Formats: sequence, structure tokens, C-alpha cells
Amino acid sequence: MNYILEYWDKINSGEILACKRIKQQYKKLVDDINNPKDPYIFDLNLANKPIEFIETFCMQAQGKNMGKPLKLELFQKAKLQAIFGFVHKETKLRKYREVMTIEGRKNGKTTENAAIALFMLVGDGEGSGECYFIATKKEQANKGFEEAYKMVSQSPLLNKYIKKRKTDLYFEPTYSKIQSLASDSNSLDGLNSHFVTVDELAAIKDRNIYDVMKQSTSSRDQSLVSSISTNGFVRESIYDSQYEYACKVLDGEIKDERFLAFLYELDHIDQWEDEKYWILANPGIDAIKKREELRSFVEKAKTDASFKPTVLVKDFNVKQNSS
Repeated sequence: MNYILEYWDKINSGEILACKRIKQQYKKLVDDINNPKDPYIFDLNLANKPIEFIETFCMQAQGKNMGKPLKLELFQKAKLQAIFGFVHKETKLRKYREVMTIEGRKNGKTTENAAIALFMLVGDGEGSGECYFIATKKEQANKGFEEAYKMVSQSPLLNKYIKKRKTDLYFEPTYSKIQSLASDSNSLDGLNSHFVTVDELAAIKDRNIYDVMKQSTSSRDQSLVSSISTNGFVRESIYDSQYEYACKVLDGEIKDERFLAFLYELDHIDQWEDEKYWILANPGIDAIKKREELRSFVEKAKTDASFKPTVLVKDFNVKQNSS
């Protein structure tokens, strides 16, 4: 299945509502599939490898489906195909080296990146691959790491080959590892990263964290940096800088053929009270994120002025100034 085309068709038909920025990204991806731009092509087999790996070997880490195979939603499959499917026609090395994902909270960003980290660890064939979860605080970085560990623990095959050591998950056949790091770690310099998840980009005040981790991938043939976040209250930070950069790439003002941006957000602030538009910022609504919970937040925000900014920022990715 070509999930990029399926997703785009459903967006075009109106079956799935999508915001301006998502339409921009997928229009470009579809055009690149239909009209390949030398030297890159879209390889459906390579595009499906991470999806097949995740849905076969990665198990749900929590909730009522804990221990059952992880099933990806269409928006997740389309994104994975975009990241892994566009390759150099001769070397088959991936085109995209960085992806920025902005979604409302509780849409599965951390789970998705934990599964990607396991694929990059095991299925990508990288020798001594270094996969990191990085955040301002170690507790936040640990969320992705713990999610990956729980997936491994419940998967008979992954558990056979991936071992938890004191500070990492270790895959001995290729001497590769997954580890969580905090921004104040003394060991950020000198890394040789293959995959990096920058968790909660909007909470990071010092852009040096991002810059160091980005530069740590420079010696890898097909590294990947994945920044995931909701919007935040910290302004004039790395989040605002990266968001502005992503918009300029999508608008065609900046040409960056190595960068993908999946910015799920409301197109207009007045859409936040209308359930029809909630999917614009919450692609996992109903399937991953509970609509009833979001409805209760919205109802509270209507009468609680102090709570409203939190809902606008964290559930709908509407920019608000710091309080």
C-alpha cells in the first residue's frame, strides 16, 4: 500500500480534514512520487520496512492493549513512508535526514518515536548505531526510552536480542544502543548519533542542545533527527526558530530537500470550540487520543480563563505568549 497517496486522497476528498501546513507537505510528497526529482526516487519496499517491523515486533507498552502488536494509524504510516521511502536511486541511501512533528498532546508521538528507535537499532543495519532520546530534563527523555524498553520486554524476538544494561538498550549483533540523555549531560559532545529524538522541543530554552545533537549525526550515511513537540509557552527559543524554518520550507522560501515538517495545528484560533476541526491538530483523535477527554478540557476552558491558554497551546498548537 502507498499510504502517502491514500492519505492524500482522503484529504483531497474531505474524508480527512487537514490543516494548511499538512496539505503543503503532502502535496509536495505526492508530486515527488509522481514526478521523481533526480537523483531521488520513491521505493515502496523500503518505505514499508519500518511499518512492517513496527507492526510485527513492537508491542503496545501501556493501556488496555498492552502486550498486543502495535498498530499504526494511516497518518503515522504515511509519515513513515515519507521518511524512509525517498532514496537515492543508486545508493538507496535515504533522502530525508530531519523531521519535525508538531501534534497536540496524547497523539502517540513518543510511542511512535520509541518504535522508530527500535527499527533504527535493529532493522536499519547500522554498525554501532547510537540512538538517543534527548530532552531538557532526564525524566522527559526517559519517557521514550522506557516506552522502547517496554516494547522490547513484551516482544519475544526483540527481547531475545536486545538487552537492557545499566544506562541503555543494547543490540549486540551490530553493537548498537538506545539511550536517554538530558540537556545538562556532560556527555553530549563526542556522540556519533544515528537516530536522535528531540522530545518536547518547545520546552528547550538553549538551542545548543539541538545544535550539538544535530551535528553529532554528521559522520553517519543516513542519520535521522526527529523533533517532536506540542506548541509551548517559551518564546524566541529553538521551537520558534525551527517552526519558522519549517514554514518557510513548506512555503518554498527556503529549499531544504533533507527536511520534512508535519505541523498539525488549527488554521484559525476560532476553530478550537468546533469538534469538526479538532483533527487538524490531533490526527490521532478517537483512535489514539480520547475525544471525551478533549471535550471535557474544551468545556472547562470555555469558563476558566486561566486554563484556556493551556488547551489552546497543548491540544491545538495555537501560539500563546508565556505567562
